[in-house]
Amino acid sequence: MHNRDSVAILSFGTAVPPYQIKQNEIAQWMGASFAQRPEMSRWLRRIFANAGVETRYSCIDTYNLPVEQSRFAPSRPPCEAPTTAERMAIYERESIPLGFAAAKQALRELAQATAESWEATLASITHLVMVSCTGFFAPGLDLAVARQLSLAPTVSRTLIGFMGCAAAFNGLRTADQIVHSHPQARVLVVCVELSSLHTQPTTDRENLVAASLFADGASACVVGSPTLRQGNFYVIEDFHTMVKPDTNDDMIWRIGDHGFVLRLSPQIPRHLTEVAPVALTRLFPADEPQFWAIHPGGPTIVNQLSAIFTLAPDQVAVSRAILRQYGNLSSATIFFVLDELRRTSPLRSLRVRSQSGVAMAFGPGLVIEMARLSYVPAPTTATPSAGQAERQALLEPA
Repeated sequence: MHNRDSVAILSFGTAVPPYQIKQNEIAQWMGASFAQRPEMSRWLRRIFANAGVETRYSCIDTYNLPVEQSRFAPSRPPCEAPTTAERMAIYERESIPLGFAAAKQALRELAQATAESWEATLASITHLVMVSCTGFFAPGLDLAVARQLSLAPTVSRTLIGFMGCAAAFNGLRTADQIVHSHPQARVLVVCVELSSLHTQPTTDRENLVAASLFADGASACVVGSPTLRQGNFYVIEDFHTMVKPDTNDDMIWRIGDHGFVLRLSPQIPRHLTEVAPVALTRLFPADEPQFWAIHPGGPTIVNQLSAIFTLAPDQVAVSRAILRQYGNLSSATIFFVLDELRRTSPLRSLRVRSQSGVAMAFGPGLVIEMARLSYVPAPTTATPSAGQAERQALLEPA
């Protein structure tokens, strides 16, 4: 690993919309949508039961309505389903408060960790990177969230769109490059995804499989140069991206007349098990990750990556827990995983500089994105001089 000044993910924030739905209730709702086609109804219930999801969140209350009253029901005639314009109007209305909530939480955590005032923390944000693949409008979500937060009007804004579940890594890479170029910079990265808006009026089985997994949520982080008094963050060591040849049609995200249309090939887990080990060796040529933050695109993906990397159940427990509690939140998911990983795992007690791990996600292409991260624990009650020396070693470039 080449020498570089330390750049770190300093804090996280997550948010979900108000409507929580149990997976079995969505399965019943979807099944009722095809009550006149018992075979399809049974197949749907089985797919939803095996998705590894228990609860999901949505920005719309469509699942609380009888199927015959919901324009989002998949059995709805296309002429009666919401148009793309109607769905984008909902996206504009709902994405702003959700992105604001996640961003505010990340900024509050940073203020607490650095003992800065709220005003000083806001003033320290120099760049905003907004990530989303489930909606568009202009002036955009980036400007709307910046205004809601009262960020300085001089904040530089970047929008990363339509890059799928792996897009958070493009946001992180952009933030990392900014801070390396401007060490005093602090970059707020915000991911907002409202996948439930894109339930299609269709009987296409690949599209309905996607409907069993995807949900709504937002996440955020602040990337900057860490200081000794901070802790409980991830130093960004390196990135690697790889496109698997001849998989262009295996994960497709297109704009349709009734929202965005997703195609997920059943071959995706197999493709990932072929390309992921190759990608991992680029980031870990001489060692192995001590922790794993895998984007839980679905249970089969987690199962097959666990098998190919011979991971113990506890090494993917957080990924499975996020899928179970929230579903697949597209680009926002990996920050949920990383945030939960530092809260609930032995990472909090690590004191060895070489303890580093991998985060990974996948997107249309077929693209795999990976980041090598090192976790720096929170300050301890040890003797200040000894504790500072220990933490200084953790912050030194690898």
